[in-house]
Amino acid sequence: MGKGQGLRVGLLFNLKRVDPKATGDDAEAEFDSPNTVGAIAQAIASFGHTVVEIEATPHFPEAVRAANLDAAFNLSEGLHGRAREAVVPAVLDLVGIPYTGSDATTLALALDKQLAKTVVRAAGVRTARSFVMRSGDQRVPRGFRYPLMVKPNAEGSSKGITKNSVVHDEAELRKVAGGMIARYAQGALVEEFLPGREFTVGLLGDTRSPEVLPPMEIVFTNPADKHPIYSFEHKLDFTSDVRYDAPAQLTPALDRAVRRCAAKSYAALGCRDVSRIDLRLDAAGRPNFIEVNPLPGLTPDFSDLCLIAKSAGIDYVTLIGKILQPALDRVLEGRGAGGTAGARHAATPSRPAERP
Repeated sequence: MGKGQGLRVGLLFNLKRVDPKATGDDAEAEFDSPNTVGAIAQAIASFGHTVVEIEATPHFPEAVRAANLDAAFNLSEGLHGRAREAVVPAVLDLVGIPYTGSDATTLALALDKQLAKTVVRAAGVRTARSFVMRSGDQRVPRGFRYPLMVKPNAEGSSKGITKNSVVHDEAELRKVAGGMIARYAQGALVEEFLPGREFTVGLLGDTRSPEVLPPMEIVFTNPADKHPIYSFEHKLDFTSDVRYDAPAQLTPALDRAVRRCAAKSYAALGCRDVSRIDLRLDAAGRPNFIEVNPLPGLTPDFSDLCLIAKSAGIDYVTLIGKILQPALDRVLEGRGAGGTAGARHAATPSRPAERP
């Protein structure tokens, strides 16, 4: 691969066809809109590559083998099952195509919120006490203190998280958890409520030494809400009862603590290339891991990671280039190119963005 020579990069996604803002239906909340797919395709093309768009349908294995790809930019969320986000990376590993983002093991682990909490807790990161309810009449362990937070155990994009997700007694817990289990056909994660400030942190690069971007705070602006949470309703109405402070206004000590918590969680879960980690402070003001999104949204000027990057002086095309670069490095490693220098042309746009 000589200098200036572009690659065939597959852009792998699940397309959003149901608009949750119009319908209130969250079934496709994790999928990407045509506008987002187009923006990413333009950014990749601006580095001189040919972009091949492939939707991750059940025909994906045949399509990716026929596409003759050098690398892939993975956005795909998967369709079915407990490990649905791991399916596309597993297929790519099978056919030997380097791709952006975390591997199948990390994606399967991260989607199960309780398992992810168990892993980061073992690595010394604080998390709220939690358990999973598999039915509405399941025995509730002793010692849990109300209020409790209830959400689907294996969903993203705030699916299933509503203003009713904070419960204050056992009867309310059973009602909310039972409805959630029936609707999403999975366990409900029950956590002790964390009363402090909420942050989300973007990380880019290597598992052990990532670039940790400045934390963004989700500021709850309704003083009447005594137990505010970042819900699916907030994501439907970008201006409703929340403000996004990017970067967050933190003391140096709290900034270090938040970034350290995010980096330790990233490493413990084996994340690579990109992730966004959500944290919240407990009553003592200490950061606690909430969850990780190793396939963060990338809608320009809207998705949390894009707002975080912009606050750090990273424009959209540069952000996409930073996510793409490690996969290109892995292409070179697979070809025995003796290092990463030959791929560095990929991180600098060589011409105006153009979708092939």
